[in-house]
Amino acid sequence: MQRTSKAAIWAVILVLAASAPAARAQVATYYVALNGNDSWSGTRANPNPKGTDGPFATFDHARTVVQALNKTGLTQVVVEFREGMYFLHHTEVFSAADSGTASTPIVYENYPGESAAITGGVPVQGWTNVRGNEWQATLPASTQYFEQLFYNGERRLRPRLGTTARAECDQVVDEATEETGHDDCRDLGEYLRMVGPVYLASQPAAGTTDAANCPVYVAGSGWECFDRFYYKASDPISGTWMNLTPPTPSPSPTCDASSGSTAPVGDIELLDFEKYTASKLRISCVDSTNNIVYLTGPAAFVTQPAAHGFIPLHRYLVENVQDELKYPGQWFLDRSKSPMVLTYLAKRGENPNADSVIIPQLTPVLEAFNLQYVTFRGLTFEHDNYTIPAQGHADTEIPYDIGAAVSIQNSQNITFDADAVTQTSGAGLEFIPCTNPELATRCLMGIVNPSGMTANNVVKNSAFYDLGEDGVRVGIQSLSQDSVSNVPQYITVENNVVEGYGRVFPNAWGISQGDGHNNTYTHNDVYDGYHAAIGICQCTSVMPASGGVYNNTISFNRVYNLQQGIMNDAGSIYIAAGNAVFTAAGNQILNNIVHDVNDASALDGSPTEAVCPAGLPCDGYGGHGIYLDTQTGLVDVENNLVYRVSDADLNFPMTPPAPNEENTVQNNIFAFARLAAINDGDPYPTGSVPPSPIQTFIAKSNIFYFDRNYTSSPSFTVQGGCTYSGGYTYPDYQLWESNLYWRTDGAFASDATAFHVQPLAGADSPCTDNTAKWTFYTFAGWQQQPPTTTPPLNPGEDVDSVVQNPGFANPIYPVDDYRLPGGSPGVGFVVFDLSRIGRSNPVILPPPISGTFVTATFNPATDF
Repeated sequence: MQRTSKAAIWAVILVLAASAPAARAQVATYYVALNGNDSWSGTRANPNPKGTDGPFATFDHARTVVQALNKTGLTQVVVEFREGMYFLHHTEVFSAADSGTASTPIVYENYPGESAAITGGVPVQGWTNVRGNEWQATLPASTQYFEQLFYNGERRLRPRLGTTARAECDQVVDEATEETGHDDCRDLGEYLRMVGPVYLASQPAAGTTDAANCPVYVAGSGWECFDRFYYKASDPISGTWMNLTPPTPSPSPTCDASSGSTAPVGDIELLDFEKYTASKLRISCVDSTNNIVYLTGPAAFVTQPAAHGFIPLHRYLVENVQDELKYPGQWFLDRSKSPMVLTYLAKRGENPNADSVIIPQLTPVLEAFNLQYVTFRGLTFEHDNYTIPAQGHADTEIPYDIGAAVSIQNSQNITFDADAVTQTSGAGLEFIPCTNPELATRCLMGIVNPSGMTANNVVKNSAFYDLGEDGVRVGIQSLSQDSVSNVPQYITVENNVVEGYGRVFPNAWGISQGDGHNNTYTHNDVYDGYHAAIGICQCTSVMPASGGVYNNTISFNRVYNLQQGIMNDAGSIYIAAGNAVFTAAGNQILNNIVHDVNDASALDGSPTEAVCPAGLPCDGYGGHGIYLDTQTGLVDVENNLVYRVSDADLNFPMTPPAPNEENTVQNNIFAFARLAAINDGDPYPTGSVPPSPIQTFIAKSNIFYFDRNYTSSPSFTVQGGCTYSGGYTYPDYQLWESNLYWRTDGAFASDATAFHVQPLAGADSPCTDNTAKWTFYTFAGWQQQPPTTTPPLNPGEDVDSVVQNPGFANPIYPVDDYRLPGGSPGVGFVVFDLSRIGRSNPVILPPPISGTFVTATFNPATDF
């Protein structure tokens, strides 16, 4: 056989290679630029010299090109956005047809080194100077109603009723103008105080408006109405405001007649600060004879009506009063004119014709349904136009009816990486399951799919700031058609920052989850919010078909500067995973830092105050660090540092529903709580002691560090809440063992009121706040063995626990150094690394965000 030489073989190979078609590129890349053209190929990052080819001009065209692209052989499709703001003409909508695959994902990202913002707003141009600092612009006839405005990237407020009387307002300095004065405080308006709700003497007839709005009977008062309230005669409420238009027919024959306003009914808004909710409602008319304000719709009252509505002495705020348009930085949209006219009062040095003035117009900015394998990287989304409906927003614990700027529905394997969502009217980013008809109004084109999946999505390295409501929302409360497969699952929210949220709707969460399982929230920074930081809430009183909220992990997050005197009843880190019939398993709260939490008692007074200032409700409460709500059990709370909270470091309002479902509280540092280290509020929610002992928690190997005691004002106790064990030995009720206690005066071991127990059932069955019914113990008495059930009890708690200085480096404000340079202080405590908590290598550093409400905090040096 004749052999062919190697040289001949290589010659054949080279000839064949030269004659073969060029191999197709594995990655297809397109570009979008402000100087682009949708008739070009989009494959060039810049226009060519002849101006015949270059990048696309619009997001939407790039999306349609990618959708139609034959992706055979491709490993990835990339769309890169060049520098600039991309003003959308309509919501950018993604459907299943826009999906990638596991082998060919699709990426929409910023061009390297450049910033691209996708905005649902439009710039306002053509301003005319009317007089002084007053400017006006006649808006295009197509302009949609809006409730937010951003001037040079800063949220500006509509005129609010009243001025503040705070002395610190005199010291406010506008950094841009170097003016000193009241302007910023006046922008925030004045809190007025409710007289109380209106009651009807007799039950309203079925089918009437009053029947719908006044449904709750209160013994001794009548039928409570949730669409009206009494105001103080001295409050600056007027039935003749320029933009107040009573409806026809009027809700009351005694309402003031119209002043001739042709503005839409409900143009003036009212924010009602309830307890843990804040309804944003619209004023219908004013009865100045009887001092009653009527609203176009009611506050929520379905559950716990005493927590909603118009609670005596609670705050309310009136916004968008045309008569109050007086102070620089304010604006007003005149809807009585067609087309609408926008007025802005400029601050010194401002010229709206030269500056950026943006009004939101699209709701949402981006929306996706049934999308898969798509990544959004390095982009900014802003200026959604969520507005409250005509009947107002009746607030609930997790108000999922408030829309988000970016709404991802029934979608899987979606990634947000190094993105920003900011300057929103509603929430930031949401992943919601459009699987239930109850959600039709929140889903793309009203479509729901019971078998849809929301799974395997990732949010990482991103920033959510200056937000109207929540930062990141994962799912909603449990609904009837939820199943194990169709609720949000295997979602990761990691290494993000959420800052300045709740700027429109103060009952907001930095990160919230409804029904869902196997989700992870880790290494996030959440701060400067008016309510809670990270919360998971099943929010249903029945056994959910989905199995409830199980196997979720909240870990390595740093959350702080929360509530700010605005809201009550907030767990900075919160799980509600149980009810009277079951509790979900596998949830974890691990390695988090929580600090500086100030509930509404900072503004409104507290029931614990010996003397409450006149005119305040004195019902502020619930500035908790970690909160396991309703009858949640089986949660592992471990390796957390919680300090400077205005209520309890850890709060359990109720016991788990059954024995052997206790929560584990282990290896935590609980420091400087104002009222209690661990609070067990109502272990007997049915009002009677169960036939078998139900243990709420096991607290083991924790460090408790504090400087307050039972005689402090307000009073501090290590174990707060109900202390009645139901006739069982105390460790069967709550078990404390191998803990370390240290009060900074060094006298805790000899304190005769260190701990306390209620030996017998109280008048309020079975718990009582009557301290005369309590038995107090020293630390040694608290440990006394064996546990007994016959008064006076031997509690038998805290076996192997000690009173000892743990040796923190310097935990005193403002140093706040809780490291343990000497290592473990004993009691089985394992030192954990505080430096690993929070974001690592932050990608985005958002700026400080201006407040939108008057806030208050306790003195961090003396009040905790």
